[in-house]
Amino acid sequence: MRWSKLSFLAILLGFLTGLVACAGSVPAGSTATVSVPGMKTANSTLTILPTSIIDQGTEIPPDSPVMTGQPAESTSTPVISPTRPPATQPAFAICSPLSIHPLEELPEIISDPYHPPPPGKEERHQGVDFSYYRRGERLSIRGVGVQSVLSGSVAMALAETFPYGNVAIVETPQELLPVDLAQYLGINPGEALYVLYAHMENPPEVESGQQVTACQPLGAVGMSGNAGVPHLHIETRIGPAGTRFGGMRFYDTLATQQERDNYLLWRTSGVYRHFNPMDLLLYQLSP
Repeated sequence: MRWSKLSFLAILLGFLTGLVACAGSVPAGSTATVSVPGMKTANSTLTILPTSIIDQGTEIPPDSPVMTGQPAESTSTPVISPTRPPATQPAFAICSPLSIHPLEELPEIISDPYHPPPPGKEERHQGVDFSYYRRGERLSIRGVGVQSVLSGSVAMALAETFPYGNVAIVETPQELLPVDLAQYLGINPGEALYVLYAHMENPPEVESGQQVTACQPLGAVGMSGNAGVPHLHIETRIGPAGTRFGGMRFYDTLATQQERDNYLLWRTSGVYRHFNPMDLLLYQLSP
C-alpha cells in the first residue's frame, strides 16, 4: 500500500500529540523517581507541586524541594560560634629579691655567702646574705624593698620570730618551673621549690596561703630576729609540695614545741634540702 507524504505527516503529528498528553497527565502532588547527578543516593524523590500553590505564595512544606532553575538564597543567619583565644601562661621570670638591685648586681652585694653544713647540722650558713654600708647614694641597704623571686603561694608569714625575725616563705610548685630548671635543681615529682626571706623590717605584707607573683612586694630589708646589721637573708630549699608552717622559732625560751619542731624540720631534718640561692638567682643569666 502506498502512503502519500501528507498522510505520513498526519500520523506522525498524532503520535507526538499523544506523547504530550501522557506527559501532562502526572497528577499534582505525586512523586516521581529522578536521578540527580552528583548525589550519593541511587534514587531521590522529587515532589511535583501544583503551579497554583507556588504562584499563590502558600507555605511550602520544608521537606519538599522546589526546583526553580536558580540557586536558592539562604534566608537564615549563619551562627558563628565565638572562638575564645587560648589561655596564655605568663612568661616564666626570676625576679631579684631586692627591688632596686637587678639580678646581675647581686654578686656585688653579698655580705655572707652560702656555706652549707654537713647533713643534719645547724652551724655555718645555709643561705646567702645581701648587705652593704655604702653604695652609691645609699648609706645602708635598710629599707630596700624585698620582693618574691618566683610566683607561687605563701607557705609561711610570721612576725617577730627568732632567729628569722619577720620572715616569709614562698612555695613554687614544680609545674610552674621550666623543665630544664627543675632538672637542674633536682626537683622530683611531688616536690616544690621554697624561698625564705628573713630579717625584714616589718611583718610580711602577705599572708599564709596567699598567691603571689614574681616581683610582688613582701616587705623591706631590716634587722629583725638575730640580725646584727640590716641585711636580707635568703634560703632556697626543695621539699614536699604543699607545706604550710604555722610557726617557726628556736633558741627562744618562749618557743613552743611545735615551733621548735618546725624549725628543725626546715633546717636540719634533710626533708627540705637546701642549696645555694645564687644557683637560682643567676640561672637565667648563665651562658
